[in-house]
Formats: sequence, structure tokens, C-alpha cells
Amino acid sequence: MNRILEFLRSIGPAIIVAAVVCGPGSMLMSSKTGAIYGYQMVWVLVIAAVLMWSMVVLSARLGVVHEHTLLQELANRLGRPVAAVVGIFLFLVVAGFQVSNNLAILAAVEPFAEKEGATESALEGRTGVKVGILVLLNLFVIGVIYRFGNLYKPVERLLKGIVLLVVCSFIVNLVLAKPDLGAVLRGLVPTPPEGGFRAFFSSPAADANVTVLQALVATTFSVAGAFFQSYSVRAKGWKLPDAKKGMIDSLVGICVLGGVSLILMTTAAAALHSKSVDPSQLNSVGDIARQFEPLFGRNAKLVFAAGIFAGGFGAFLVNALIGGNMLADGFGKGSTMNDRGTKHATVLALLLAMGIAIVCILLDIKPVAAITVAQASTVLGLPALALALLYLATRPDLEGARRVPRWMVAMGSVGLVLTLLLTTRTVIQLYAKFAA
Repeated sequence: MNRILEFLRSIGPAIIVAAVVCGPGSMLMSSKTGAIYGYQMVWVLVIAAVLMWSMVVLSARLGVVHEHTLLQELANRLGRPVAAVVGIFLFLVVAGFQVSNNLAILAAVEPFAEKEGATESALEGRTGVKVGILVLLNLFVIGVIYRFGNLYKPVERLLKGIVLLVVCSFIVNLVLAKPDLGAVLRGLVPTPPEGGFRAFFSSPAADANVTVLQALVATTFSVAGAFFQSYSVRAKGWKLPDAKKGMIDSLVGICVLGGVSLILMTTAAAALHSKSVDPSQLNSVGDIARQFEPLFGRNAKLVFAAGIFAGGFGAFLVNALIGGNMLADGFGKGSTMNDRGTKHATVLALLLAMGIAIVCILLDIKPVAAITVAQASTVLGLPALALALLYLATRPDLEGARRVPRWMVAMGSVGLVLTLLLTTRTVIQLYAKFAA
């Protein structure tokens, strides 16, 4: 029993990565994939999770074999401007998607304010209430950031509790949905979507369903989240002798990430696929929660919404911390989440995203501009992050026990190829938006 408790206390860095990756976007895309394809695309999720694990393991390894943080290593080897550019890319990605996190929190709150059988948002037209919720939430997070001197420990403990709540909440609906285990296992065998495997390389505008698969992979395979793993293991105090712990921790964290996504996908496959539900109408996590009320009842909907809110809050907090930490470290102003520079930059990310979200609410518009900026940053940002990881993994001064295993470099290279494929489709999407 003591060994089990010691093991549970030792894990943590990859749980932080899982919390930020398994946010509202990942939840929405996992559910939409299940609603559209049923169990057919389980294999896509598994491949994305395996590649994510390889990137997280690589990042954790770099965190214990290098003397400095990854961005400081880049600054020392390639110059401060290179590190600053990588930090800016990460900050822009975070700031853009933090806008979506703000609005996703509101979507997760909506089911609690609705009457039984309601099909519309209870917050519709209540602009002041929406703005008030966002202001209070952001002020609470800012208070937490400045309240604790050692921010890593309380954040890790909070996220462990959040992950437990998320898993328990979603399992309730999974049990009620009664998924077909045989179909889940058959979904592990790679089968193409309608149009064949070539559909993955077609224009995103030509097949919106394949674009959902692209989004599923992109929200599961997050190079930005993996990049931050090296910072988390350093905050945990791990050194080279703890490299094995890093591998185990990474496996646990990605199993949580993949497990939650699989639960959501199979629940939607059992409850929504081939039903009267139109997947194109599932535009937010709140829409998904409302679909479950006619099937499982109001209580099950609220339990599901609680899981969405918990997961969204975890992503909300850690996403901003990652952006703040990377921006500060890129400019040499803070290498840990406890540094004043990191906290100031995190607050900047929070306030910037909240401000844009509030403007979207006041003007009753969708945050298309913010999401477009995030996508444009991703085009250059994610391949740059993958290249940075591979560059630091192949330095000739990493000798003996500090050497990065070849299989990690090989898997990281596969991950780089995947980021380039995602980038290509993103470029096509952005071009189609501006050309329209």
C-alpha cells in the first residue's frame, strides 16, 4: 500500500500536460468523431496518443539531461533571438486558444442554469452575467498565481483532483451508453474514412468530417504541451537518475489523456452515432452535454457537464501558465512558473484572452480572429517546437548516460512529420478562409 501511495505521489508532470491537452477542444473533437464515425476511428486516436507519448518522453528526458531549460539551452547555443521567437510562438498559440477556453467555460456552466428539457442556452442574452463569470474566474486564477510562492505543488495537486473528477464524471455516461466492446476493438484496426485514405490529404473544405479527424489529432498530439513537460520535471526536482520515473510518469499522463478521449469517443459512438443527432450542430461542449439529457436524464447531463467544467478549468489554468512560462523564459525573464516574470506573463495571457472573449460576447461574434491567429501561429510554431526538441536531443555533448536513446529521436522525427502534415492542412484552411 505504501509503495502505491509513493507511486501516486511521484507522478505529476505528465498529469499537467494531460490536463492542458485534454481541454474543451479535445473533448469536443473526441465526441464529434464518435458521433460521426462511431467506433471506426479509434485507431486514429491511439496513433495520436502514442506519438504524443513519444514527444512527452523525449521532452522529459531533455529536462533531466540538460543543465538549463530548453529555451535557455536554445539561447546559449543559437542565440537569445531564437529562444525569444520560439517563446513568442508558444505565447501566441496559448493566447489564441485561451479565448476559446474562456468561452468553453461558459458553455460548461450553461447546463447547470437550464431547466429540464431545455434546448437553448440559459445564459442567452445575459451579457452581464457572462462577462461577470469570466472576470471572476480570471481574477480567481490571478489570485492563485500570486498567492503561492511555490506554484508547482498546489497546481499539481489541484490537477490530480481535477483529472479524477473528469474521469469519474465521464465514466458515468459511458456506463449508461453501454458501448459495444467488440466494435471498440475492431476500431483499433486502421480503416479509411469515406473516400479512402486519400481523403486525409484532400482539401479541408472538401470533407468537413475529415477535418474533424484532423482536429482530433491536433488536440491530442500537442507539441506545445509536450514541450512543457521538460519544465514540469525540472519543477518536480528530477535529475538524471530519475529518467525512468519520467518515462513512467509520461505513460501514466498520456494514458489519462488517451483514456478520457476514448471514453468520450465511445460514449458518443454508442449514444449519438446513427441517431437523430446532427454532428454539425455539436459546436461546443455545452451542445454535447445537452444531447445526453433526452437519453440519460438531467442528472447524467449535469454529471457530464461537471466533468467538462473541471477539464476546462484545468486547461484554462495550465494553458495560461505554459504561455507565460515560455514567453518569460524565451526573453530570459523567468525559467520556472514561480518566477515573477512568468507570473506577470501568465497574467498578460489571461487578461489578453479574457479581453478578446468579452469583446466577442459584447459584439455577439465568434472569436474567429483569435482562433485564426492561433492557427497561423501553429503553422510555424509547432514544427519549430518539434525541431527544437530534436535539435536539443541530438547535441554531440550528450554522451554516456546523458545520451538520448535513438528510438526517442526516431519517434520524435515521426512526430515532426505529423506536425508538418497538420501544418499543410492548416495552411490550406487559412488560405480558403482568406480567399472566400
